[in-house]
Amino acid sequence: MKLPVSRQPAPRQFVSILWACFGALFVVTIAFLLYVWTEKRIDHANQQRYASRTLIEELRQSSDDLTRMARSYVATGDPQYRRHYQEILDIRDGRAPRPQGYDNVYWDLVVESGRRPRQPGAAVPLMDLLREAGFTAAELRLLTRAKDESDRLTAIENKALAMRDFGGDDPDALAAARAMLFDVSYHRAKAAIMLPIAQVTESVEHRTLRAVENTALQANGARLGFILFALVLVALLWRAKRRLDATLGCSVDQLQQEIRRLGRGDITEPPPVPDHARDSVLAWLAETRHNLVRVDQERTDALARAQRLGKLYAALSQCNQAIVRSRDEQELFDSVCDAVVSHGGMSLAWIGLIDPASLRVTPVAGAGDHIEYLNAQLISVDPALPEGRGPVAAAYRDDAPFWCQDFAQTPQSPQWRKHFERCGWRAAMSIPLHRDGAITGFFSAYSTATGAFDPEVQSLFIEMASDIDYALKNFDRERQREQTDQRIQYLAHFDTLTGLPNRAQLQEHTLQSLERARIHRTPLALMMLDLDHFKDINDSLGHSVGDGLLCELAKRLGHAIREGDMVARLGGDEFIFVLQGAGAQEATDAARRVMELIAQPFRVGIHDLKVTASIGIALCPDDGDDMENLLQRADAAMYQVKRAGRHDYRLFTAAMHLRAARHLQLVNLLRYAIERDQLRVVYQPQVSLPDQRIVGAEALLRWSTPELGDISPVEFIPAAEDSGLILPIGAWVLRQAVRQARAWLDAGLPPLVMAVNLSATQFRNTDLPELVSQILFEEGLPPEYLELELTEGVALHDPQGAITMMNHLHERGIRMSIDDFGTGYSSLSHLKKFKVYKLKIDKSFVRDISTDAEDKAIVSAIINMARSLGLKTIAEGVETAEQLAFLQQQHCDEMQGYYFSKPVAPLEFQGLLEGGRLL
Repeated sequence: MKLPVSRQPAPRQFVSILWACFGALFVVTIAFLLYVWTEKRIDHANQQRYASRTLIEELRQSSDDLTRMARSYVATGDPQYRRHYQEILDIRDGRAPRPQGYDNVYWDLVVESGRRPRQPGAAVPLMDLLREAGFTAAELRLLTRAKDESDRLTAIENKALAMRDFGGDDPDALAAARAMLFDVSYHRAKAAIMLPIAQVTESVEHRTLRAVENTALQANGARLGFILFALVLVALLWRAKRRLDATLGCSVDQLQQEIRRLGRGDITEPPPVPDHARDSVLAWLAETRHNLVRVDQERTDALARAQRLGKLYAALSQCNQAIVRSRDEQELFDSVCDAVVSHGGMSLAWIGLIDPASLRVTPVAGAGDHIEYLNAQLISVDPALPEGRGPVAAAYRDDAPFWCQDFAQTPQSPQWRKHFERCGWRAAMSIPLHRDGAITGFFSAYSTATGAFDPEVQSLFIEMASDIDYALKNFDRERQREQTDQRIQYLAHFDTLTGLPNRAQLQEHTLQSLERARIHRTPLALMMLDLDHFKDINDSLGHSVGDGLLCELAKRLGHAIREGDMVARLGGDEFIFVLQGAGAQEATDAARRVMELIAQPFRVGIHDLKVTASIGIALCPDDGDDMENLLQRADAAMYQVKRAGRHDYRLFTAAMHLRAARHLQLVNLLRYAIERDQLRVVYQPQVSLPDQRIVGAEALLRWSTPELGDISPVEFIPAAEDSGLILPIGAWVLRQAVRQARAWLDAGLPPLVMAVNLSATQFRNTDLPELVSQILFEEGLPPEYLELELTEGVALHDPQGAITMMNHLHERGIRMSIDDFGTGYSSLSHLKKFKVYKLKIDKSFVRDISTDAEDKAIVSAIINMARSLGLKTIAEGVETAEQLAFLQQQHCDEMQGYYFSKPVAPLEFQGLLEGGRLL
């Protein structure tokens, strides 16, 4: 039975009473402290009264002691009194220490030995003590007057003492001294001392007495307040006690007894609660007992439920262990079904997989009673079939767990109900299993108990199914990992495009082959193959065609090697052959076979392709005994084939090594040539033949190093182009030439055209127009004074791009000419589209024009063709008068060569201009 206990908060009156008690206690405390403070003030006033009287008495007593000592000395002549007199005087004036308890000192008790009745203290003048004692100003003035009168009396006494000292026992002197200490004037002086002291004594007595009385009155008031508020506090505490009893609902002892019973766990009989205590602690305690009874019952029910779930948790644990231990899906399914039956208390458990095509569910694992049911029953998820209307089909349609708590109350197919009744099953469940987000099977269990699948059991089975899904995902992941490992192993040793061994496998195989060759003292050959102009195929037909060509080539190369040899793809269109036991003859034979295979057309998609290759060969041990050296020297041999025209093979020689080393040295030195100021520009005059005067200059680059001396441009320009250094070097040369042309103009020399050579690499740079314009702007040279010399080869691979670049330069006012005309491969159809104004006839045609009829014809044809196209011509390499005469006869426009001047430094060239030299 539940008590009708109120849920209102504690009465506000009780809280108010408690606060009032605290307030009263605070006021009582203040009153008590005030009372103690007033009592302390009374004690202080009494102490001040006593101290004042003591000091006044000391002043009076010191005057009396001085009189007594003076009279005693005059009467007896005893020097002891003379010393006492002086000591009293010194103590009062602060010249000697003041004895402790000086107010109680009797000088008559001082013995002859000099021992004092009190221990000495500090030496303080009596007047200082009086000033610090808290006297009023009027009182202090009276005391000062008394001290001054005492000092005057001391002067009289000192005269009497002096008369006694000098008169000795002379009766007249003694009588005179006594008269001075006993006459009327002495007594009058004595009275002048005592009168102020008496006045001060009376004033201090009245003042301190009033202070004590006033303070006592305040103390009585504080004492009365303390008593009054103490009574109020007692009354408040009594009322608080009454309110506490009402709040508790019983006495404290009874409440303590009930709490003790509750602490012992005795909740059988709740305490009786009177009607007036329905909103008390006792009532709350009674309700707590009722709640504890309910909780205990719930705990008992939960314990029973936990025992029931414990079996399923054991089954879940077995399932998790099976997930960890199982090596495949079948082992996992068998373990899960066995765990659900043996540990989970189910009658039957089974797992089936679905066939997506037929929608049939095939049991693959099962355990429990009536297992033969699975073999005899057809199970489907197709709702059109009779066997497709059971629990499995319901779970499939909703893609969610299906729970049947009581078959007798669930409308199912009569076919399923008949089987379940025959087997004694009352409840069933089926949960879909997933793989890659799709249903792959079902986890089903049957129980003979109605309502066996309550929410907790459902959660456990759902978690179990989730663990099975996770295990299936792990199995898939493991299979994928194994496939990935195999793929990684493949990628680690084979080229992904061609399937040939890659660099890693090549290195491993080469090291093994070199070791065998060293042990057995047999030769070994390493060949490097590179397709000629393979980039053109990628650029024109696309990378897919290029990749297809590489795959077809890899197949052919694989058939071209012997067993035990290897062909590997190094990267791009480079392939490496490792030929065991092959000397120079065997290697060259293999190279010829490979080139014959490559020479046959390749069919790639719709394209028939014919390609060539360049092959370099290095031999072990003649050219090296390690892979790095062999690769380097095979590459050097292949590079020589490329330079010689491609489509060939070549064995490595020492000369190749020297050339490669020289090339590498040049490239390394070129990288620092500009910053080390090793480059210089010289200028060769270009002369107009009709006018016979200098009209232009060609800027030519020269390089000199401390290590190699002067290096020919024929040697270092190709090295700069191969390494990409031609771009910064070319920009530097262009700026130097433009700056020099500007300097000659500023010097007042006749204007001329500055010709600067551009390499193909510079010309293909898309930033070239901006670079040239920026240099012209920064150096201040008009564009009409600059001429860029281009070779015919700049348009060989991309004629349209060359035309576009020339158009951009032409739009900026920059002149262009074709250098070495007649040695390139450009067509005349391209020439007429080029924005050039001059053709430079190559010196190879000019060299023999005085003796060779063919050279004469070629030069004459070039001049006539240029004239017909509206172009100027300039001949380079003119060294003789016969060559000059022929060119003038053919109406060539300009010439340059050693006949007029070799390339010279800027100052020397300026001298030619200033001298106005003519042909």
